[in-house]
Amino acid sequence: MDQRFGILAAAAAIGMLTIATPAAAQVELRYKWVKGDVLDYRVTLHTTSDVSGVPGRDDARTEQTITQRITLTVDGVAPTGVASVHETVGSIRSELSAPNGKVVVDTAAPSETTKDPIADAMSKMLTAVVGQTINIVFGPDGTVRSLEGGARLLERVITAGGASRETAMASQALTALYSDDALRSMLEQSFPKLPVQPLKPGDTWTGQLALGNQTVGRIAAALTFTLKSLDGTGDTERATVTTAMKLTQAVKPPTGGATRATLTLGDSHGEGEIVVDVAHGRIVRNTMQTEMPSTVSMIGPEGKPVTFKNRVKTASTMELVERR
Repeated sequence: MDQRFGILAAAAAIGMLTIATPAAAQVELRYKWVKGDVLDYRVTLHTTSDVSGVPGRDDARTEQTITQRITLTVDGVAPTGVASVHETVGSIRSELSAPNGKVVVDTAAPSETTKDPIADAMSKMLTAVVGQTINIVFGPDGTVRSLEGGARLLERVITAGGASRETAMASQALTALYSDDALRSMLEQSFPKLPVQPLKPGDTWTGQLALGNQTVGRIAAALTFTLKSLDGTGDTERATVTTAMKLTQAVKPPTGGATRATLTLGDSHGEGEIVVDVAHGRIVRNTMQTEMPSTVSMIGPEGKPVTFKNRVKTASTMELVERR
């Protein structure tokens, strides 16, 4: 009898504990675009490139920081949540530090721009970017359904730079930033696709990105998102999401001319964090750090094979500055 009573009492206690334990909070993450909204974001990309093993040369580091002020204006929202948005760049500042010196270009403060031919070409081309419109259609989950304006923007940029060796060098770099594919990739990283199902802290979902350019080839990025925490209530509720990224070289770049240069990507990865304003359905802050080591093989000036290494690290931050 005592034993049976003890078992029943224990069962009752467990039942009461189960009833008393609250269910984990859940949240639906959705983009909530509102017609007429104007969102100003500051986007900063810092890149460090360490080249080592080049015969007859010292190891070298190049660093570049590009800061852009980007405005998203919501032109219309369908009942399904599909939003038509146009993007403009308000200002661009680029700081490049290399073994042979530093080059600064600032569209908002031309007096700070370095006085040399490369900086002059970059300044003309970046100034041509400012104020130009990119038209975007977002799905309610963040999918970029269409994008228009990159090709037109690049044509304007190259025309502004004129025909010179410095322009050719600068245009290659700007193509990696402002082509349709590059713009789409940047938007998909900044405004990631959100899951359909409600989430509780600890839940995960996955995503894919197509990255790369003519230098590194086509890069496939596999992403895992994890809802880390929910903070605040009502209008102040924020969701913090962590991001883990694995990068693989899906297609190698074409062999480069007479040097027959080939680039092979090593073990590459990234991690970041996203803060979402749950009530208003917008990204408040999105950060990502990546590391991409690679090996370059080519034919040197003397006709002999040369192999060297390049380790590229990036740190990107997009943060909401103002809603108008």
